[in-house]
Amino acid sequence: MSESKHITLPKDTPAFVSADCRAVALDPKNICKIQGKGTKADWCGSKSGKAPSFCHNKVHNDRWQCRNCGQVAVNPELLCEPEKIQPE
Repeated sequence: MSESKHITLPKDTPAFVSADCRAVALDPKNICKIQGKGTKADWCGSKSGKAPSFCHNKVHNDRWQCRNCGQVAVNPELLCEPEKIQPE
C-alpha cells in the first residue's frame, strides 16, 4: 500500500476549534460545539497539553494528531506531521 504525499495548508487557513474535544476542523459542521474560529497559525506548532479525545457525540470521529506538537485535527492537512489516531 502506498501513502500519498501529505500536503500542509498555509498558516492563514481558517479553522474552527471544538470546545469539547479541542480538535480543529476546516468546516464548522465537522465539530459538535464550536469554541471559536481562528487561523492555522493560532495553534499550529504550539504544544498541546491535553491528551487527544474523540467527539462524545460520535460525530466526525476521524482524528489525526501531529507527531510534532500533539495538536489534534479532523482534517490532516491542518497538521504538519499527521498520524491517524484510533477511536477509544
